[in-house]
Amino acid sequence: MEERTITRRSLLGAGVFGFGFSGLIDVVILHHVFQLHHLVSGIYPTNTLEGLRINILADGLFSTGMIIIGGIGAGVLWQSERRSTVPLALRPVAGAAVIGVGVFDLYDVLVDHIALGLHQPASQGGAYNPHWAVISLLIIGAGFYVYRTGIRKTTVDESVTPENDQ
Repeated sequence: MEERTITRRSLLGAGVFGFGFSGLIDVVILHHVFQLHHLVSGIYPTNTLEGLRINILADGLFSTGMIIIGGIGAGVLWQSERRSTVPLALRPVAGAAVIGVGVFDLYDVLVDHIALGLHQPASQGGAYNPHWAVISLLIIGAGFYVYRTGIRKTTVDESVTPENDQ
């Protein structure tokens, strides 16, 4: 079997990439395409032209931020791969990315929806939040499962050499 490696840097990069990717998908699909809500529609109602403009600007700035965050994660992951003498183990890295997706979704529910009240999905007054928090935790659990099964496989097969960050 081919030797594979896992580094904390690669796991962090994958997690940050997953976080940014999930945020970008959220804003593009839910805010722009389906227009279910906008980023600050809980503060600036979208039933006026000025309120809609502020919300679209906030959505655009948020999209830009998520592209930057995802790009930083991808860059850290790429740098980790380039610094390693052997390829990265795919399952643990993929698991970390899925965890990042779930962490963004949980952050969105707990901070943006509940704590700050920036917006409520589909104007449902928060009825959607408990369901999405559970789904977010399931996504995090699925990512952890993928991560752990990748670690176990490497431990059993001894095909992965965990190494410290370089």
